[in-house]
Amino acid sequence: MPIRKILTAIITAGALATFTSAATAQTPEEFFKNQTVTIYVGLSVGGGYDLNARLVARHIGKYIPGNPTVVVKNMPGGGGLVMTNYIANAAPKNGLHIGAPQRGVPFEPMLGDASNAKFDPLKMNWIGSVNADTSVAIATRASGVTKWQDLLKKELIVGGSGVGTETVVVPYVLRNVLGFQFKVISGYPGSSEIALAMQRGELDGKGAASWTSLKQNAKQTFEVDGTVVLFQMGLRKHPDIPNVPLVTDLATNDDQRKILELQFTAFELGRPYVVSDGVPADRVTALRRAFDAAMKDKDLLADAEKQGLEVNPTTGEEMQVILTRVYATPKPLVARLQEAARDTTGLTELKVEKKEGDKPAQ
Repeated sequence: MPIRKILTAIITAGALATFTSAATAQTPEEFFKNQTVTIYVGLSVGGGYDLNARLVARHIGKYIPGNPTVVVKNMPGGGGLVMTNYIANAAPKNGLHIGAPQRGVPFEPMLGDASNAKFDPLKMNWIGSVNADTSVAIATRASGVTKWQDLLKKELIVGGSGVGTETVVVPYVLRNVLGFQFKVISGYPGSSEIALAMQRGELDGKGAASWTSLKQNAKQTFEVDGTVVLFQMGLRKHPDIPNVPLVTDLATNDDQRKILELQFTAFELGRPYVVSDGVPADRVTALRRAFDAAMKDKDLLADAEKQGLEVNPTTGEEMQVILTRVYATPKPLVARLQEAARDTTGLTELKVEKKEGDKPAQ
């Protein structure tokens, strides 16, 4: 090789090394300054996850080093799977792309071959969760179902988002474990569309609905529409509804109870936020500490109270511990849960137009 080409190669390599070293040495404050952080919501505009993400977006920016702009983008599809797969595989691994999936998405890979997840939840970097959520099963007045016992003999047609997500998986797990006669119609972009379908009489209810979101419109939902809460799901009862039975208490044997406890551990991570593996560790730490600080911010708390949103946070580090523990569950028990989730007898999938849009934090 001519000496000129050798010298050019050496100089180019040196320049690249210097550039790489400078980029690596960049502090989180230097990196985030004048940047835009996007929170991707895995469901449509107007639902509980969307409202929650916009709450976080309005307040977290002042705690992220460099004070970047924070915007929200809706990327519905598969109840958050499409978005989470995007965060894990397609979005740049730089800390500017935060996912806000359904709470069941981190556990979706446990479905094994039935899973559409293209990520490893133990390798992803969890930023935190705004609350430990409680979900409920609800039925319309027109359905004729007024208590959970009715589900043992009467079919209830409920709405869901993507196949493999909580709104579809939970009703079928309960059908296959407890014998509840749920039938799911999936394909709705989010909870807003499911609520409208219930009002139109297309659906009898919903097999897994966030209590926090429902109670925001309690007068319309329960007094005007006549919606009935059949039971609640999670590892503990919500203080608002102490007389509504907890689904784990409806188990008739220890095996059923263990399967349900495994399924509903997800509800402890009610509103999760995540960035991909490969994001520099110092930026992950910066985002986690910013999230923790935002959860204590008086303006955020006042904003949440005004909207009827609950703030009962879990840190990113605590989320990693919970996920590690769940994924260490004995395989036979996981296999039983997988089978219960896999048997989706009578599932109908709709082709519903999905809408996407960017909206800056207000």
